[in-house]
Amino acid sequence: MALISILIPAYNHQAYVVQTLESILNDGFKDKEIVIINDGSTDHTDEIIKRWIDKNSNKIKIIYKSRENRGLTKTLNELLSLSSGSYLVALASDDYLLDGGLEKRYQYLILHPEKYAVFSDCIVVDNENKKTHNSGLFDLRNADKNRLLTDSGIKKEFISNFAVPGPVLMVRRGFYTQFGGFNEEMYMEDFDLYLKFASKSLIGFLDEKVSAYRVHDTNMSSVKNQNFIKLLEDSKKTLMLHWNNFYGFNKFLLLKEIIKFTIRIQVCKFKNR
Repeated sequence: MALISILIPAYNHQAYVVQTLESILNDGFKDKEIVIINDGSTDHTDEIIKRWIDKNSNKIKIIYKSRENRGLTKTLNELLSLSSGSYLVALASDDYLLDGGLEKRYQYLILHPEKYAVFSDCIVVDNENKKTHNSGLFDLRNADKNRLLTDSGIKKEFISNFAVPGPVLMVRRGFYTQFGGFNEEMYMEDFDLYLKFASKSLIGFLDEKVSAYRVHDTNMSSVKNQNFIKLLEDSKKTLMLHWNNFYGFNKFLLLKEIIKFTIRIQVCKFKNR
């Protein structure tokens, strides 16, 4: 059985990080490691992680580093470099795994050697661990399940309705070796990564709940969020970056989305004058 590395970029999640770590420890998949970087948290995240490691380092392999803040994409690339697993799962320090989710994704990739990655579904919880949505993909984000069942449909869905919540992806290390790590100039690193997968038909969908995605004020993208315009601009930039990676009707969808984001950016800037 191959090693799975769970990569955790931790930042100011003192209230949730223990649950994140416990969910990994308690998952039934045996051959796994935790690789975690405290990315300059200003709360008690660092000391909480250290206490947890002191209690559990004999139960699971843990690599931990605490340093100044460098941002998410730089932290993800550093986590990649510190990890040893043949399979990689990124998990935010406020989300958590559902037991069996690692095994299900691992088995999918074993059965589909032509795929470099698989994404699944998740439940959605709030600050108090109350379930708010049974499906992050279909209840929260309104993804089109029928599109997710084929390579051509995944291309269309990712271009025109990217709706994948964070903690559902598993990737073979070979993908990063062949195509490089996370683009450190991107604000929406996941959108860029999923378009890479889709453009080369290297990702599949597994209709299982594998994790819990926590929605709270600090991770919600809303018009009131000061980063919303940046998010729109980065979405447009990401679509333009992949212009040469899609063809035919998908190129038309790309153009349509680029125009849509251009209009939304101008409208938001006008409202914020």
